[in-house]
Amino acid sequence: MTEITKLEITEEKIDEKNNDINVESSENAHENNDDSTFQPAAEIKSYENEKNYHIEEEKEYENEQNLQLNIEASVRNGFIRKVYGILSIQLIITFSFVLLFQLPSIKKLILSNIQLAGNILLFSSISFLFLFLILACCRNLSKTVPYNYIFLLAITLCEALSCAIISSCYSFEIVAISLFLTIVSTLTITIYACTTKSDFSYLRVILLIIFSQLFMVGFISILFRIKILYTFYTFLSTIMVGIYLVYDTQLIMGKFGYAYSVDDYIFATLEIYMDIIRLFLLILRIVAQASSKKN
Repeated sequence: MTEITKLEITEEKIDEKNNDINVESSENAHENNDDSTFQPAAEIKSYENEKNYHIEEEKEYENEQNLQLNIEASVRNGFIRKVYGILSIQLIITFSFVLLFQLPSIKKLILSNIQLAGNILLFSSISFLFLFLILACCRNLSKTVPYNYIFLLAITLCEALSCAIISSCYSFEIVAISLFLTIVSTLTITIYACTTKSDFSYLRVILLIIFSQLFMVGFISILFRIKILYTFYTFLSTIMVGIYLVYDTQLIMGKFGYAYSVDDYIFATLEIYMDIIRLFLLILRIVAQASSKKN
């Protein structure tokens, strides 16, 4: 009887140990399951953090790009204001000379001394070309204050004197009409150049070729005194100068690939100024020819 009892006790202990082992294995399995479910959640959280980090980086990059674009736009707007501010002063000086030389006393003095007026015109034209070549060859000079403004003022005075002497050969009515048409044409072309989506800034070579051909036509018309050819040349030159004005305006605005540097405000102003002066002189010829035919 005692041996049976001991045997039963031993079997109960073995069962208890087996139960404990099963319990531990089930707990370990449960823990392993918890770890396996926890690991993907951690990976998802890490992926979301990395994604948010990249989104923040992209936002910072976009903000930097927008800031840089705003700075460039602000600099370009300042450049445009400077160019057209200087240009306004040039045009005021030039057209003031033109109107001054329309006074009867000054006009009579010039017409009574044609040879002297021709010599002054030749001197002012050569001086203009000489000063412009100096600025073109010495690029640093055009960016050095106050020498660039001194050269620009001298060039403006030379061109103003030339325009005034040429205009004094025509009546006040013809000059006034030409001034009005020049102002209207310049404003219209400038507005078009600022608002159009067409890119004229790449036409430099084409414009130079056309200009050279027009120069040849004008030279032949003057040399052989072909009046019809000269009239044709004048009209084509007016259209050509209008295209040049669009081209130079777009270079100043910097809307497309090619543009003036913000340091080249002197050259940018001179280009626009010379376009407007050429346009005025061509319109003056056209109005004078139309007036002579009418009379």
